[in-house]
Amino acid sequence: MRLKKWKTFIQKHLFFSFKSTIISLYLPVMILFIAFMGGVSYFLAADQIKENAYKNIDDTVFQTTGYMENRFTDVFDQLVSLANDPIMNSIIANDPEDISPRDYISFNNHLNEIFINYNSMIESILVDMHDGEFQITKNDGQTNFVHFDFREYARKFSGSKEGYYWRNLHEDDVFFGINTESNKVISVFKLIGTAESEAHGIVLFNLRDDYFGRIFSESLLGENGYLALISEDGSVLSKQVDEPYMIDEAAIQYAREAAEERGQFEFQKPDGKKMVVIYDTMNLNHWKVAAVFPEEDVLQKVDYIKYVTITIIVCLMIVASMLSNIFARYITGPIQSLVQKMKLVNERNIAIPVESSQHVTKEMNILNQGIEEMMQKLNELIDQVKVEQEEKRRLEYAILYAQITPHFLYNTLYSIKSLSDMGMNEEASAMISALSNFFRISISKGREMITVKEEIDHIQNYLFIQEMRYGDDFSYSIQLDESLGRYQIMKLTLQPLVENALYHGVKQTRGAGLIRVAVQEESDHLRLSVQDNGKGMPADKLEAIRREIYGKETEKQMTGIGLSSVHERIVLHFGPAYGLVIESEEGIGTTVTLTIPKTEQGVKWT
Repeated sequence: MRLKKWKTFIQKHLFFSFKSTIISLYLPVMILFIAFMGGVSYFLAADQIKENAYKNIDDTVFQTTGYMENRFTDVFDQLVSLANDPIMNSIIANDPEDISPRDYISFNNHLNEIFINYNSMIESILVDMHDGEFQITKNDGQTNFVHFDFREYARKFSGSKEGYYWRNLHEDDVFFGINTESNKVISVFKLIGTAESEAHGIVLFNLRDDYFGRIFSESLLGENGYLALISEDGSVLSKQVDEPYMIDEAAIQYAREAAEERGQFEFQKPDGKKMVVIYDTMNLNHWKVAAVFPEEDVLQKVDYIKYVTITIIVCLMIVASMLSNIFARYITGPIQSLVQKMKLVNERNIAIPVESSQHVTKEMNILNQGIEEMMQKLNELIDQVKVEQEEKRRLEYAILYAQITPHFLYNTLYSIKSLSDMGMNEEASAMISALSNFFRISISKGREMITVKEEIDHIQNYLFIQEMRYGDDFSYSIQLDESLGRYQIMKLTLQPLVENALYHGVKQTRGAGLIRVAVQEESDHLRLSVQDNGKGMPADKLEAIRREIYGKETEKQMTGIGLSSVHERIVLHFGPAYGLVIESEEGIGTTVTLTIPKTEQGVKWT
């Protein structure tokens, strides 16, 4: 049942015409094809853009890691060369007072050379031996004093066989400047000896924070992306971002513990954004350089591609709709033209020519020619049917008139004779006058159309004669506005109705019968009614009579030829909007109403 409803709906709204069928079949295929190709193109482009973006970031991390490792290696090599300097070994082995001035100057010159050559990276250098008894520092001159506690450092840092350690960004706890503001540095140092050994000390290089900040700032990772330098003892970010974009401790710990030197992972804080981390590891100190960026920043270009793709798809769909409409119009144009001409045929314009055109297909030309021949034959058949209908109407009219005349004339003449025998000469004279007027109007010089007044006079003469015949068995009344008498009506329209009212109505009931004839004006038409107070008829008989009047049955078992002939004559002459309506109620009576247009001497009034 539901499938049938869907089928009906589709046929009604999608396949209701040849053009709509072409569009309904062609357009969805085009739209699906465009959408499929657009979707495939979008996903391929999106994947490629995402892959390229990740690869670019991975290249940035790799290059940044390589550059920083090179710079760290340079500094570390200087630290190793300084720690292994023979003079340094002499300082470690001897007491401070035993160090010669020449060794001191040579060692100091070595420090100056390192500090000058790597000043862009190195902020300060500390060489401290024998608990500060031998101490040399190099800095930018902003230091007030130096505080170093070997035992504290030895306690914090241990485990390296060679004694080399790296320390991520932290507050400088050795050099204290003039300003009270804290200073952050990255440190690389070598601890010499232990707290229990006789000779111990440190060679310390503090690296500038802003130097690495400049390196990180050159890596463009978007508004909310940044680089992170991650080590076992901490991390440093290239810039400050909003809290939703900050890397959390769990992600930092995951990066520290990652077994792969290079890799990628994602994280998302409960109230934050989905972040992507791409990292690489420096071999020198096993620190990791990580690019941290929100996935949505990478997908911005993907979104741009998506919107562009959607826009192109929509534009292509619109173009496809227009093209399908143009193609359908081109294909169905000849058919539409033919349909429009066939609509004119339905409007009684039968004799329209069907033009063939060189712009239509061969099949359409054949169809046009076939329809042209069919229309010519149809026109001939219609003319033939009109002639036959006219002949039928005239024959029925003649039969009706023939039925009325003999019996009516015989009965009337017999009544006149009876009046004369009884000496009622005046009544007989009036009856003869009415009979002559009746036949004069019936003949009406062969005219089929007479005025309403003439038709009413005809009925009045008929009812007068019948009243004279039947005496007080019935009475009648006629209502006609004089202004309505000039309109045209077909002759012998009301007489069969009045005759039915008399013989099948009032004569079939006891008591005085009454027949009312009325003519009323309604807008652009007249309504003529014949009403009796006879016995009426049951509903089933009324329905059978209506079927005979309005149907196409040739045998009129209930109505004979009278009522059906009147209705058919009105419809044939004035059109299907006019005709006869019969109403009846058993025991109450019957009313027959005629509707005809207001015409005067062949002119229809509107």
